[in-house]
Amino acid sequence: MNQIFKRLSQRRDSYNQINDDTEENYKSIFDLIRLSAVVSGIEFCYAAETAFVSPILLQLGLPVIFMTWTWCLPPLIGFFLVPALGSLSDKCHTRIGRRRPFILLYSTGILIGLLLVANGQTIGYWFGDSRNIFFNTTELINQTNFENYQISNPFLTRKFGTIITVLGVLLLDLDCDACQSPSRAYLLDVTNPNQHSLGLTTFTTMAGLGGCLGYLFSGIPWENTFLAKIFGDHIHVVFTLVWIIYIICMILTLTTAKEPANIAIMVPNLNLSSSRQYLVSTLSLTSLNDNNIHRYEPKSIIEREQYDSTPVVNLKISYYDYLRSIIYMPVSLRWLCLTNFFCWMALVSYSLFFTDFVGQAVFGIYNNNNENFTLKKLFILGGNPKLD
Repeated sequence: MNQIFKRLSQRRDSYNQINDDTEENYKSIFDLIRLSAVVSGIEFCYAAETAFVSPILLQLGLPVIFMTWTWCLPPLIGFFLVPALGSLSDKCHTRIGRRRPFILLYSTGILIGLLLVANGQTIGYWFGDSRNIFFNTTELINQTNFENYQISNPFLTRKFGTIITVLGVLLLDLDCDACQSPSRAYLLDVTNPNQHSLGLTTFTTMAGLGGCLGYLFSGIPWENTFLAKIFGDHIHVVFTLVWIIYIICMILTLTTAKEPANIAIMVPNLNLSSSRQYLVSTLSLTSLNDNNIHRYEPKSIIEREQYDSTPVVNLKISYYDYLRSIIYMPVSLRWLCLTNFFCWMALVSYSLFFTDFVGQAVFGIYNNNNENFTLKKLFILGGNPKLD
């Protein structure tokens, strides 16, 4: 009997040294929702950005081709920058953890981007941009200044506002893309491995909920509410609300759980990249029943001795290796990536250019003739936000 209790005690001590912290990482559904709140805030930003950035840039006078390049720059920069920042996150050692500093960094960029996109034109006025380029609503309804709208080039007199707005789009889109990776990694770091599937499902659900509510927010006629008297026109109301919502979501996520200071500290000789894999493998050993105590005990001791005595070589992945892994990948993964590529290309093309296409092909707003003038007025008033 004493021998049995001794073995049970050895078994408990052998995995408790590694597994104590992980057992405490079981999270409730409410905690998982809080951990995923930041991605919901990101989707709010995406919704406001998709709905308003293209019309804002076009009404500032930016040519369509440059507007397209504005949308292209953030993912292009992120393709090269985000992997490097992700590597820095893995090596980060701060009092608040590895992921939260980068979530805060990207969130700062998102908040600045929201402010610049919504107020770029106003900031441009401070630098000397002209205020008297576009018509106002009364003049448009009275059919005055419409020809000036068609032939004028406001970019020449609103260049500062345009540049500031483009910078805001760059910050907003790039940081929204980049913030998702550390947010997801933060969720995985602070939850038990057995909850990873549920956590990722919650993460995806919150992203969809944020996108749905974000587009709903953009469609509400805020100019008819008291908020318009406080914040200004429709665009400023939407971006201000999104700004506040994102701050709330970010705080909810960052205050949910404390990150482990260093996952690899549980197994000192493991580097950061392999420590989580070893922990998961070790946890799987604890599922053995009492009948396998004899087999479990020596195996766990051997594995601990092997990892403690074997030096770990830190693999350095260069950008060449990163790009090479994209080119040379398994066939099944290549087909999956190709499908994802075409899906995103179709979605972005539709969401960013369909409204402008209707304006050109159906209403002919860029034609110099005055046919269907009423339809042109309705499109300009309804299809594009009013910029004062």
